[in-house]
Amino acid sequence: MTGQQAPPEDARKSLEAGRAAGYCWLGNPAGAGRCTRPPHHSGRHLDSYNGRHSPADTSGNSWS
Repeated sequence: MTGQQAPPEDARKSLEAGRAAGYCWLGNPAGAGRCTRPPHHSGRHLDSYNGRHSPADTSGNSWS
């Protein structure tokens, strides 16, 4: 499904699942990934997995 967005129901279920797992789970508007900080955090969103340049990096992409 390149170039297509998930149906609204799938997006809602993904957000619910991410929140149930303890993540903020807001999607990165500039690319792949979702926020892996706790729900309702303050400050920038952070994806701890996508955007890392080496296994030693402690974080990946961040956005506001």
